[in-house]
Amino acid sequence: MKKYSLYFAWLIACIAAFGSLYFSEVLKLDPCHLCWYQRICIFPLVIILGLATYNGFNAIVPYVFPLVVIGFFFALYQIAIQEIPGWQPIDLCGSGPDCSEKTELGLGFLTLPMLSALALLAMLILLGIAWPRRVK
Repeated sequence: MKKYSLYFAWLIACIAAFGSLYFSEVLKLDPCHLCWYQRICIFPLVIILGLATYNGFNAIVPYVFPLVVIGFFFALYQIAIQEIPGWQPIDLCGSGPDCSEKTELGLGFLTLPMLSALALLAMLILLGIAWPRRVK
């Protein structure tokens, strides 16, 4: 699994990036501010993990791991403000779509931030597996 974990993390980043572009450009769902922050964390991973996978460069993992963690926390925060009515200790949403508004996707209870959190969690696990070990 360790041999292909970087590749699978890149694949998930691609699916997440193209999925978010599908929702915004094809389905015309305007992303809120928190969605943009999650995108800022996911989009560079497509290029960085793609190049690292192509070159077999697992040493990139410690450098992209914080980006995935930050994106995951933005997703968790958005899930919390959507699921807990009236709870929004930090107002990160300015003008534009409301971050606490749930959009029906036809996937049951799953919302966009839940999909983002699942993708980022899967990437965290895969990058943890791919983390280069130093032998003493």
